[in-house]
Amino acid sequence: MGGSNVVGSAWSIDGTTFSYRSPLGGGVQLGGYVVVESPQGPLLGQVLSQRSLQEAGRRFVTGDGRLLDAPPGRLAFDQVDIAVAPDQLLAERLARRAATLELGTLRDAPEVAARLEAKGFNRHTFLCGQSGSGKTYSLGRLLEELVLRTRLPLLVLDPNGDHVHLGRTRAGVDQAVAAAYAEAAGEVTVLGAEPRDGVAPLRIRLRELGTTAVAALLQLDPITDRAEYNTLIHALRSAPDQGFASVEAATEAFSVSGDEVLDRIRMRVENLGVDRMAAWAKRSARSFAEVWAQDEPRALIADTSGFEERRERIAVTVAVLEHLWAHRKHRRPLLLVVDEAHDVCPAEPADPLERLAVDRFTRIAGEGRKYGIHLLLASQRPDKLPENVLSQCDNLLLMRVNSAGDRAGLASMFGFVPPELVELAGTFGLGESLLAGKVSPDPQLARTGARLTPEGGADVPTDWAIVGER
Repeated sequence: MGGSNVVGSAWSIDGTTFSYRSPLGGGVQLGGYVVVESPQGPLLGQVLSQRSLQEAGRRFVTGDGRLLDAPPGRLAFDQVDIAVAPDQLLAERLARRAATLELGTLRDAPEVAARLEAKGFNRHTFLCGQSGSGKTYSLGRLLEELVLRTRLPLLVLDPNGDHVHLGRTRAGVDQAVAAAYAEAAGEVTVLGAEPRDGVAPLRIRLRELGTTAVAALLQLDPITDRAEYNTLIHALRSAPDQGFASVEAATEAFSVSGDEVLDRIRMRVENLGVDRMAAWAKRSARSFAEVWAQDEPRALIADTSGFEERRERIAVTVAVLEHLWAHRKHRRPLLLVVDEAHDVCPAEPADPLERLAVDRFTRIAGEGRKYGIHLLLASQRPDKLPENVLSQCDNLLLMRVNSAGDRAGLASMFGFVPPELVELAGTFGLGESLLAGKVSPDPQLARTGARLTPEGGADVPTDWAIVGER
């Protein structure tokens, strides 16, 4: 390292961490990388905290960090030179790690790839970023890498239709990359509320919801409505074959049963409009659960954007969660991706069906991992999700968060992330993020790269902002 590259000095009391001092403007960035000239040779270090001080009228920067490739022995050292790590050296050192999922580049080293460790997704993950941060775009980029470079099945609950094109590449993608992606994404299945070319119907069956969820949908209280509640449970449990194939079959059976209580349940179904929900599978149609179990797709995108009623989206979510839990002992590993997770797993559920959805998410967050059910939850704000779900996440993918209170809450909940790095989220630009946890044992400041697949969804046009003739 030439003397002109030296930007400060460093010392270490344990050979694993280090402290440093540098002139203000020396180029040492929070979250950035330096080369520490230790007695054992040059070591790559990452700056994890930073503060300024003033001495004799001059300002300096001091802080602490961790040595990323500390050799055995961990010898202390004092007053050694440090320099900003060159991109080539940084790329070579980081390439030695097991990370294979290329999300983009390092924010402060645009020639160096930002990669995540695929095996880290065997822990639950939280992706957080406010509106306009690039959260959905970055989530799509991550899903592409998971499809391309892993065999982990993906089940995506997509409330805005943002990921419906995950199975095809966009124009302009390198031919070799496009061919590799096409082969990997050949079994991507898209189900939607409104069937169309390439999109099969997204439907559920009454029996797939379970008796508790059906009762919640019908607003039946086990105490206040004990007769109807009890009769419904027994009717569903004693139904022939695997239960009622459709809501129509159930209401027809209730109507001709001659049972006064069952007829009251039928009227409740009709009065609440439950029988008119678009999410129900007809007798001959396949449900979500049947598609997932029979086809075993590489990835399944459940586009719920076409459902007009919120309760339909919640009902579909509950049916998905019930199916996964009922078949948990099959131990088929999967990543359950929930975009805008606060919509179906709110911190403050408003009705019995929402409370049931939150309960099922909580159960999977706490116990799902041992059965291979892993969560990736994406949301704009952490306080919109239940704390006992969020606290089970061991990975944090953090984009811009302007709220100081939200950043403080994230720093407290995700204690494995240096708090000063979390605080940086208030300054992030479009597509910039902090990656930390099992997927990135050494936290990275990243910038999301170009997508391989077209974006779904659509923003409201802003041509009203163009000044011109009326």
